[in-house]
Amino acid sequence: MALVTVAKKKEISEGTMLGVEAAGKKLLIAHVGGEFHAIDAVCSHMKGDLAKGELKNGIVKCPRHGAQYDVTTGKLVKDVGFAAKGINLGRGATGQSHFDVVVDGNDLRVDI
Repeated sequence: MALVTVAKKKEISEGTMLGVEAAGKKLLIAHVGGEFHAIDAVCSHMKGDLAKGELKNGIVKCPRHGAQYDVTTGKLVKDVGFAAKGINLGRGATGQSHFDVVVDGNDLRVDI
């Protein structure tokens, strides 16, 4: 694992998120509860871009089919509905990978 600089602290105000690419991975960086968190930005259901989703109370909602993830852990908190599962041969969403974020001065660095 290596620390990779992904953004500046000032780019992500409290309660917002930012999509970035680092080390060949699409990541979602969120600023929640005074802390920064990083999860995979590609939804596990059908590859929706979570950075284009809605962040509310630390939960990001995928803009494609509505799967919801806790940005502080990457855990799935609400799966897609029955109809959305049918689109993908019955497969629902699963949790997202979570990555540690280190604040280094004004830089946000992710352990990838």
